[in-house]
Amino acid sequence: SNRLVSGRSSVQSGHPAPFTIHSVRLSCGSGLFYRTTKDYGPLGGAPTGVFMTKAFSLLFSTVGALLLSGCVTPKDFDTGGAIRAVQASPSELATPKTVYFVSTRCQVAPGSGEPGTEAQLLSQRCWDAAKGNGEMLRLGQGMAESGTISCGSTTVAVMPPDADKAALTTVATPASLACGDAFASLRQLIQNTPCRCAVIMVTGFNTTFAFGLKRTAQLALDLRYPGVPILFSFAAGGRFNDYVNDTEAAELAAPALRALLLALTQSGPDGMPAIDIIAHSMGTRLALRAISEGAAPAPRYVVLAAPDVDTASFLRLARNAAPRTRRMTVYTSKFDVAMSASAATHNGYSRAGEGLTASVAASLTQTEIIDATARASDPYAHSYFAESKVMVEDIRAALSGTPATERNRLICDASRPQSVVACTMPCPEGAKCGPSFYARVVHWLLD
Repeated sequence: SNRLVSGRSSVQSGHPAPFTIHSVRLSCGSGLFYRTTKDYGPLGGAPTGVFMTKAFSLLFSTVGALLLSGCVTPKDFDTGGAIRAVQASPSELATPKTVYFVSTRCQVAPGSGEPGTEAQLLSQRCWDAAKGNGEMLRLGQGMAESGTISCGSTTVAVMPPDADKAALTTVATPASLACGDAFASLRQLIQNTPCRCAVIMVTGFNTTFAFGLKRTAQLALDLRYPGVPILFSFAAGGRFNDYVNDTEAAELAAPALRALLLALTQSGPDGMPAIDIIAHSMGTRLALRAISEGAAPAPRYVVLAAPDVDTASFLRLARNAAPRTRRMTVYTSKFDVAMSASAATHNGYSRAGEGLTASVAASLTQTEIIDATARASDPYAHSYFAESKVMVEDIRAALSGTPATERNRLICDASRPQSVVACTMPCPEGAKCGPSFYARVVHWLLD
């Protein structure tokens, strides 16, 4: 449904009053988008053309919403079968990739607990909505925060980019791993690698446990990462209409991520492992909070892709987080559909993932800001960090320690202070890339 919530105009004593559009509310299946109050008058004090432009914009927004609403939204409980490698060779994909995980998700049995008890309530919250999803049930990690931390490992068979549509990326049934005191088992695994390093993937909103495992494996393979890939999985529900619930789950999981980072980045008799982080969307909130608040973990390189964080809050958190890292790299895209929708649900306030300029971010240090708009060619212009060869190459260079000014795919503004480097990732001349038509239209409707 699409409706204009309210509009008002009045004429008193021949003087036209301001015309205000209170909000446009677009409801698409389970998704909800809106923009809040904007004043477009008084009519007598502004050129008629300006008002008419706004009026026609509203009209076309309404028509466009009817065409788009309910039509192109992510499916619920996506377990990531369609994930494909973008860079890894057939020989690298021949052997399933081992992925470790740290999870705060519930693991109670479906239908457990006596009626009217807390155990039954947790079981319902954990599984009822997903009880028809066989893969989620098989993996045993549900939709609710458990208040505890579990560790484990599994193997993921990632499909090549040219695989048939029917061929699915698959994950084996996980094996438990004792988290132990200070995640000692994980730490030892990391110290046994030649690089003594690990990359922690922090996924975001609308991400199932299965999807997170498969994305982590795909990135580890495409990045040819030499260390241990670890998924940190909070209880995102995997449903498009669970944004508020996912936000609460992320907040509840933040202390667990901080504990993991503190344990893995502490110096000990065996030295200090090098811990890198790739956080996406809502997961960037967890990563920034874990790094910036309280005791100070010291990750090496931090990649924040499409950060779904209020821009002002992002700058405050990043100002504290960046000095604790060797370098922080932020990727943004102007036409990111998820960022447009998130901004709409936050009273129109911009999200950091929509774009940051060096002047706005001037207070940050040890930070690279990469405008990847021209490379965000996936349908929602939101998963570009993992689904573009060029993006994967750039992230690999960032994690290897190469600064943005030396990465050949980027054009950087050398006139700015080097504490904050602002770059763009342009589309090569003659190449077909950039946001989809859908992403552009949705951004226009919600802007």
